[in-house]
Amino acid sequence: MSLISVSRDFLRAAKNGNPVDEFLIGFTATSANHIIEELTDDNAKKVFWLNLYNAFVLIEFRTKRKLNYGGKVAFFQDVSLSLDEIEHGIIRGSKNKFGLGYLRKWRVSSFEKLARVQVMDYRIHFALNCGANSCPPIFMFSYKNLERDLDYLAEGYLMDSVCFKQQDIWLKVPRLCLWFFGDFGGFKGIKRMLKFYKIIAPDEAPKIGFLNYDWSTNTNNFSIQIDV
Repeated sequence: MSLISVSRDFLRAAKNGNPVDEFLIGFTATSANHIIEELTDDNAKKVFWLNLYNAFVLIEFRTKRKLNYGGKVAFFQDVSLSLDEIEHGIIRGSKNKFGLGYLRKWRVSSFEKLARVQVMDYRIHFALNCGANSCPPIFMFSYKNLERDLDYLAEGYLMDSVCFKQQDIWLKVPRLCLWFFGDFGGFKGIKRMLKFYKIIAPDEAPKIGFLNYDWSTNTNNFSIQIDV
């Protein structure tokens, strides 16, 4: 079975509250080279690691009730990774967690250099769920439909979140856009994104503000799947 298929089944099991020991044992028998050799393009990497990240968040919350983003959660044959390493190291392509999307990590492992996504895709921020109420919903990704599904999640999250203020002069966007400001391309990039998803009209240029984030726990935030 492919790593992507395993990641989908793993997330499905975590979502449904089914046993995941078989998956965890399988990961410990999976080598770093196997991961690198099978996940050869950015879309494959995004599918696998997004599914794994969201599954591990569900499992960690249900077993520990509290997340340690720097603690190791994914144990493979010869490499172990934390949620931070999966998100910022692999999915964001070795970006610094606290650099607003403008700073790269200082120290990068040889595995991360080979396994990481090469081209930053801001839509991943609408696909990662850390268990907070303001997080985007969890979605089970497939390779075939990744592009469609990332757009589906981005558009849905923005439609539900963006808030107009003061006769549409001010526009408040999700705080994710501030925390990862550079990933979105700054204010110009955020406005381009809002126009692309038809949140604002092509000729609109509102001032941008940022919504507060609700950190209360919600581990039942699942998106409607548009594929099986």
